Amino acid sequence: MASPENNRGASGPGGAAERADSPARRSGLAFRVLAGGFSLLVFAASIWFIARTFQWGELADVLRGVDVAFLVVGGGASIVAYWGLRTLRWHVLLRRTDTSVPFLDLYLCTAVSLSFSLFTPLQSGEAVKVELLKKYGMIERFPGYGSFLVERALDMAVLVSMACVSLLAIVDILPNRTYALAILGALVAVCSIGLVALAKLRLTGRPQVLLETMRQCVGDVPTLVAVTVISCVSWASVAFSWQVFLYSASIHISFAQAVALMSIVALINIASLIPGGLGVSEVGTSTMLMHFGFATAVSQAGSLVLRCYSLVAIGLGAGHLGLWKLVRLRRDRRIRVVRATAEPRAADADSTSG
Repeated sequence: MASPENNRGASGPGGAAERADSPARRSGLAFRVLAGGFSLLVFAASIWFIARTFQWGELADVLRGVDVAFLVVGGGASIVAYWGLRTLRWHVLLRRTDTSVPFLDLYLCTAVSLSFSLFTPLQSGEAVKVELLKKYGMIERFPGYGSFLVERALDMAVLVSMACVSLLAIVDILPNRTYALAILGALVAVCSIGLVALAKLRLTGRPQVLLETMRQCVGDVPTLVAVTVISCVSWASVAFSWQVFLYSASIHISFAQAVALMSIVALINIASLIPGGLGVSEVGTSTMLMHFGFATAVSQAGSLVLRCYSLVAIGLGAGHLGLWKLVRLRRDRRIRVVRATAEPRAADADSTSG
């Protein structure tokens, strides 16, 4: 016969919560399995396509002509400029939540998180910047993650808008351009509904605190316009970076073509759920460059050159991580010196007053 304690454990609040949580856990596990299977399938198909169609001999000749110095210096400078713009946007959003963090700390954490997020699904690793600052007590959880969610929403809205405009005005790859207009119209509708929901929705507990933080971030029109403009400029700077990398291989595309290439391939990478868009990015980039009129081998070489964007970004990110640790070390030493100096003075003051 079961004991009363066992009965209470099975039918009490804890047991009910466990039973209620079980379907959610199972659905979450099923989603992860399906997403993982989808990613593996897309990755395998991309690798098969690359192995079967890439003209390795011809594209090797193109790669040998790459200006490595220009690629590293010019490409690296454009990446740092992008990180600076992203930092500025986060700085504006955090100020709306009455959170003050030195710009240098914001920049270093943003640079580190963005560089290593390139190889995480949906670039979710960018959230590391919140944890880095929270670790040193420079930011609270809700302002950090609330502003981060606003940033992700802005990124998706800007990327989809750029891709739709590119499909309407620059790239003719759709069977009917009304598809792009429909997507753009749906985006406007979703953004409008999202802003209304953000203003009107009321939750409870922690979700409500997070919602309030997000509402603070975009609670006034000037701030919303400012962060939207910064988002547009920052993604335009990514397109410029891609243009610089391709230029190092003597592949010359216009800025409008770079915007189209970057936005469409970025959305394909996000949809694939593959970390870094490995494989699928090369397929999408080479296909787009061939559509722009470049030879097959040149287009395929261009896709490999653009893979260097991730490598340069990771190298710069590692350097920024070392600089971040150096900054923290120097600050800690300065604090210890100030404390060591203040303690004898306090002791002298106590003895004098005594």
